[in-house]
Amino acid sequence: MESQSPLKRPRTEDDPSAVALPFTRSKIWYYDGSIVLQAEQTQFRVHASLLSAGSTVFKDMFELALAPLNVDAQVERCPLVRLYDDKAEDVKLVLAALYDRNFYKTQGKDFTQVMWRLGKKYQFDELRDDAKRRLEYMFPTTLLEFQSRWYTHPVAPTSQIHPYTGLVFEAINLARDTGFLSILPAALYLSCSTGEDHRVIQENILFGLPDEYGRRIHLCPADKNLCILTTSDLLRKQWGLSYTWVPEVGRGCGNLQCRIVRNEFRESLGPIHGMTALNLTVLPLKALGGLVLPCSHPWLWD
Repeated sequence: MESQSPLKRPRTEDDPSAVALPFTRSKIWYYDGSIVLQAEQTQFRVHASLLSAGSTVFKDMFELALAPLNVDAQVERCPLVRLYDDKAEDVKLVLAALYDRNFYKTQGKDFTQVMWRLGKKYQFDELRDDAKRRLEYMFPTTLLEFQSRWYTHPVAPTSQIHPYTGLVFEAINLARDTGFLSILPAALYLSCSTGEDHRVIQENILFGLPDEYGRRIHLCPADKNLCILTTSDLLRKQWGLSYTWVPEVGRGCGNLQCRIVRNEFRESLGPIHGMTALNLTVLPLKALGGLVLPCSHPWLWD
């Protein structure tokens, strides 16, 4: 159980009378640990050798913490290393993954994002590469893989990221923040297909989508503008490029069976208002199997 230590006076020359907030001892507190990490007001007692083995950045930080000038910064006789720019919850996730190799298998998008950011920052190559693999799985660079991940077989394996409403927007923001640009084409396309019609899609882009915890995720202004303009253009072009074959199905054929199949297909297709050009699962292609030769086009449903 996480516990709080009493109020402590900070070591600062600027305000010697100031009183620090109480520190919280994390559940990640090994009594044989050799170093204490502090992120925000949470402290973690861990093994310097374990972190140093996976991160040259931490190795250098620990060597600095052991220098004579820093010998007074200690907690329970362990050197104290402050991680000023990191959130306590993020550090907790990284440490949990390092100490328990099964921990990451059940984690979601937030975990993957943390692994990518901190894995890259502190040069934890294994964590960074695992996060990279997960993100590349969800946002591939080939059309066949993209259709399989999102339309044909949308349920991800347990070792991957499970899709949720705001995942696409979070992935775009992560790619922009970290330079992980290879996932952007798939993620940006998906951001233009977040609803059943143009109005809903644009509202989602303008007002954001909820994440796993109900918090609303927003795109940056530049990406909002990009997606708004692109959505309108893509919706127009998908009829001119992706559905030009629909009016041609069975055209000019006097066979009664073809006319019946053609009419049923068009009725079942209905109006298409959303972004469906790459999602063949929305099309009732099996119905076209009733067409007679030469009206049938096997490539449509095979």
